[in-house]
Amino acid sequence: MINRHRAYIGIVPEIPHDELVDRAFLYLHTIGCSVRFKERVASISENPDAMGFGGRTFSVLIECKASRVDFVADKKKWFRKRPEDGMGYKRYFMAPVGMLKPNEIPNKWGLLEVYEKTPHMNRRVGITVEAEAFHERNQEAEITYLVSAIRRINISMAVFIEPESKH
Repeated sequence: MINRHRAYIGIVPEIPHDELVDRAFLYLHTIGCSVRFKERVASISENPDAMGFGGRTFSVLIECKASRVDFVADKKKWFRKRPEDGMGYKRYFMAPVGMLKPNEIPNKWGLLEVYEKTPHMNRRVGITVEAEAFHERNQEAEITYLVSAIRRINISMAVFIEPESKH
């Protein structure tokens, strides 16, 4: 489903990958993901740029693409060829506005486009193609992803928390 009313006419803004990831992380909050991660490497083969969770089984995966080459390479990943093995109840690509065409987006995936900054406004994110639900997905990988993140949080907290002294 394409939400855009008219095609983007203009120069595709150059937006670094790390800035797209930051935008994706913020976007996850706006759509109700109370638990969010960005660029977290887990012990699974799929490592999304941004991933959010909210509610009982609601998960959103966002893959950020700063170049067409990266987008084309993404199609070769085995879990893209077998969508039921991928993560995310909803899945989006995020890219600079105009870089990707809506008809290039895989079936059921959404497209989030990031617009150029203006003198009076920061970059904004627009939904060009709304994602559809992936009812069949790799929930085991999602749980592994969450457990890995929680384990890393526990490890990092253990380094900074000292036990209370017994006086």
